[in-house]
Amino acid sequence: MVYKIHEDSAFILYLDILIFIIMAKELTLDKLTLAAKTLRVLAHPVRMKIVDFLGGGEQNVSSIQKHIRLQQAVTSQHLKLLLVHNLVNKRRERNYIYYRTNSDILAGIVNCVRDCTPSK
Repeated sequence: MVYKIHEDSAFILYLDILIFIIMAKELTLDKLTLAAKTLRVLAHPVRMKIVDFLGGGEQNVSSIQKHIRLQQAVTSQHLKLLLVHNLVNKRRERNYIYYRTNSDILAGIVNCVRDCTPSK
């Protein structure tokens, strides 16, 4: 199936990803619950863009902010949500905080979204 990613089709893509996960492996209810929580966090376009950017390697908050073109406070709120749900890790080096993705699976999800979006 091919979808253009916008608010109307985000739920359909969400369901397709869940179906793919279910078909790929036999999963317990606990694993499915974790997958659903992860997909809910990633359902926001800004967080998806952050995860995609971090797929290229560890970045500091300033670089992330410039990439997504939002205020630092808004960027930090999205990063905090990703951190709370263990989708990213952070480390402090002097005055900078660096973020990186916590799993290669996130890159797979972003690639799935990219593949599901038709090129114009």
